[in-house]
Amino acid sequence: MFCSFTACMPRFLKILFLYFLLPFRAFAQDAWPSPEVEQMYHHAQDYAAMGNYRDAVTTYRQAIVLAPAMFVLYKELGRALYLSGNYKEAVQTLQPLIKKTGADAECFLLLAQSHLMQKDSKNARSVINRGLERFPSSGLLYNEQGRLFDLKDHREQALDSWREGIRKEPAFAANYAAAAKACFASGDAVWGLLYGEIYLNLSTDTTNDSAVRKMLFSGYKTMFDNLANESSKLAGENAKVFEDAVKETYLTLTPVVSDGITTESLTMVRTRFIMDWMDKSEKKYPPFSLFTYQDYLIRNGLFEIYNEWLFGNAESPAEYKAWTDFHPLEMYIFLQKKKEHPLVPETTDFYNQKNVR
Repeated sequence: MFCSFTACMPRFLKILFLYFLLPFRAFAQDAWPSPEVEQMYHHAQDYAAMGNYRDAVTTYRQAIVLAPAMFVLYKELGRALYLSGNYKEAVQTLQPLIKKTGADAECFLLLAQSHLMQKDSKNARSVINRGLERFPSSGLLYNEQGRLFDLKDHREQALDSWREGIRKEPAFAANYAAAAKACFASGDAVWGLLYGEIYLNLSTDTTNDSAVRKMLFSGYKTMFDNLANESSKLAGENAKVFEDAVKETYLTLTPVVSDGITTESLTMVRTRFIMDWMDKSEKKYPPFSLFTYQDYLIRNGLFEIYNEWLFGNAESPAEYKAWTDFHPLEMYIFLQKKKEHPLVPETTDFYNQKNVR
C-alpha cells in the first residue's frame, strides 16, 4: 500500500530536515563571530546527523551563549529539540523566530510540526497560514497545509492545497505524490497517473518510489476500466478540457492493451498516445511538460527503457532485476541522459480541475 502522508510524515520530515543541514553549513562560512562558535555549530550538526540530539541540543545552547545574535543557532536548536521529541521546548524556541526577518518557510514548518505533535492542530494550522502569508509560493508549506486538511478528512481542501503548491512551486516533488494519492482515492485516475509520474521524475528521496510505481502500474488498469464505462460520453466528443482530451485519446487506443496491462503494452500505448497527442491536441492546450518530456524520450530512442524504469519493478521485481542485469549499459546510458535532460515542470502545467468526489 502507498504509505499515507499521516503515517510517513514524521519519517519524511526527519529525512527532509537532515537534508537541510547542508545549506546551513554553507550559510555560516563568513558570518561567525569566532572560530570557536563555528566549530561548536559544526559539532552540533554532526551530532544531529548521527541522531545524537541530546548532545546537539547541549552544543547549540552553549554556542548561543557565546553568539546570542546568530539566528541559525536558534533555528537549528529548534530543529534538534523537535527531532529529539521535546516539542514543548521546540515551540518555545521557534515561536519567536517566525516574527524575525531571517525566518524562512522551514521555520514555520518546524513550529507547526511541533504544535501538531502536541495534538495542537489549531495552532499548527495558524502557523502554516501565517507562513503562507510570508511565503506565498512555498511548496513545502502548501504540502503541510494539505496534510493538515487531510488529517481532518477535509479531502477537497487537502487536494486544493497540494495543487496550489504544484502551481506555485512546480519543482517541489512531495505535492505531486500527495495529489496523486488523493486523485486515485477519489476515482480520478488520469490526474493520479500524471501527478505520480511527475513525482517519480522529480523526487530525490526514493523512500516511496516503489509504492508510487505500483500505484501507477495498477492505475493504468483503473483508467482503462473507467474509460470503458465512459466511452459513450467521450467517443466522438470535441473535448473541451484537458483531462477529457487525454481520456478521449486513450479511449481510441484501448485495443493496444486488450491483452492486459504489462510494461510492454504500456510502452506501446503510451508511445501511440504521445504521437497522437502531439499531432492532434498539443496545439489546443498549454504545453504540458510531462508530455513534452515523453516526446523527447521517444525521439531519442529512450522511451522503452524509461517505461521499464517506470513500471518494470512494479510488474515483477524478479523480471526487472533480470532485465537490468542483462541491459546494464542501456540503463546506465538512460540514467545519465535523464540527469542531463531532466523533466522540468512549468507553471503552465497547472490545469484548474479540482473536483473531488
